[in-house]
Amino acid sequence: MWENEFNGVILPTISSMIIIAITFNFFKYLLSGSHIHIRDVTKEHNWKSIRQLSKAYYCSICEALLLNGNGLLCDSCGVCADHGCVKVADKKLKCKVISYSGDQPMKHHWVKGNLPIIAMCEICDEECDAEPGIIDWWCCWCQRCVHDTCKANLYEICDFGKYKTMIIPPVSLEVVNRRSTMRHRLQLRSVVPPNWPNWHPLIVVGNRKSGNNDGAEILSLFRRLINPAQVVDLADRDPVAALEWCRLLGDVPCTVLVAGGDGTIAWLLNAVYKLNLKPVPSVAILPLGTGNDLSRVLGWGKMHDSNLNPEEILHKILMAKKVNLDRWMVSIKPCTGLGLRGLKKTFFMYNYISVGVDAQVTLSFHRTRESRFYLFSHRIFNKLLYLCFGTQQVVERECKDLEKNLELYLDDKRAELPSIESIVILNIPSWAAGVNLWNMGLEGNEDVGVQSIEDGKLEVAALYSSFHMAQLQIGLSQPHRIGQAKTVKIKLLKSSAIQVDGEPWYQNPCELTISYCNQATMLMSTDY
Repeated sequence: MWENEFNGVILPTISSMIIIAITFNFFKYLLSGSHIHIRDVTKEHNWKSIRQLSKAYYCSICEALLLNGNGLLCDSCGVCADHGCVKVADKKLKCKVISYSGDQPMKHHWVKGNLPIIAMCEICDEECDAEPGIIDWWCCWCQRCVHDTCKANLYEICDFGKYKTMIIPPVSLEVVNRRSTMRHRLQLRSVVPPNWPNWHPLIVVGNRKSGNNDGAEILSLFRRLINPAQVVDLADRDPVAALEWCRLLGDVPCTVLVAGGDGTIAWLLNAVYKLNLKPVPSVAILPLGTGNDLSRVLGWGKMHDSNLNPEEILHKILMAKKVNLDRWMVSIKPCTGLGLRGLKKTFFMYNYISVGVDAQVTLSFHRTRESRFYLFSHRIFNKLLYLCFGTQQVVERECKDLEKNLELYLDDKRAELPSIESIVILNIPSWAAGVNLWNMGLEGNEDVGVQSIEDGKLEVAALYSSFHMAQLQIGLSQPHRIGQAKTVKIKLLKSSAIQVDGEPWYQNPCELTISYCNQATMLMSTDY
């Protein structure tokens, strides 16, 4: 009886489930992959609510004033509609095209009304949109504005405006006509460079869910200035898919603008290294995290400005200079209780590594933020949480006598350690949200080596306690400088908290080695 049940029911059921699982994953692989999927603008506009916007908007269909933020705005072309006119707007008004196969030069894509704030006419240089209602025009490609009466005097061919060298024009994109009725996506096949001098296209990468919803707003702002296909949401695609643009561009150098914190930046820089892209894309930063240490060092600011003007960012990118940033390989060899070694893990570091009390504070904060009860996320609130966890360590001192629980080697030479609670290994002159740790209190001290982000050296310092860490953050003390080295090794004899570029975890006994790998190409803002 059991044999009949097994052969007649159980075995066919298991076989069917295995076949279904294999088939599902096979088609998932074919359909997702690392290809770039683009929103099909022939289906509908990319609507977003105007509830958070302070400007008055009018419906592009019925021309009614949208009161109390009760309306939708296409963040690509600027068409606006109330909820009752959305379907009509999708049918009557075309969105900003991402691909164009015609032989004729592209004309302006005119949108009537709802012009940007302080819009000036391209012809008469007088203010546009000065009266209420749907009046005057603007081109959602070159950003030029004109009065109704001046429109006929403007050349009808669009030159894509002052930021054309950063835009991938629709005529350069070839897409595969493989549409999904579920997601309205097209697949990008190739990029044909336009005949423009100094063309360095920009790819904007960010996560709409990050930065207390700031990420979604930033992605929307850039869709209006460049080709919407150039804006990649990491909530939908991983960095590898975003960097597929660089492969399609071939020998054309491109710039990647990363909207995110230090963790997101490291994620993308790791993908650039693993893909071995040639030419290497230059990376600019729009800070969305809490610490934003790398952004501070490279002049992109310490935090996100809610009144961000995306044109200012494009101007900064045009004026920025290329710099090299040392990339360091971190190898961890776990040690078992019998002295045996486990599997080796490797990853990369760009900012700093710390072992001890500051990593413990970061780990406590990270666990709180990942909790399902963490309902309120704001930059100021996050900093208050850091302060609370730091104060807790002043009392509990979980990391005391750290010098007895590890051995530190600089270029294979063991370092003598005082009584400490943390070791910090620096690649950049910014730690814990802007503290220039290595250079604090250097006046008259010529024996301390100069710090650089591209010299192939690491700076190693120690903190005496959590209270010492608080003193450093307000500039009332200086660290215990241990030295500089090209290779740093830590033998962790007892479990401790560790963080790498703001990503913390609790590490069991191991041998941790930090060695030079190569350099990443970054953009440093000169406007600061």
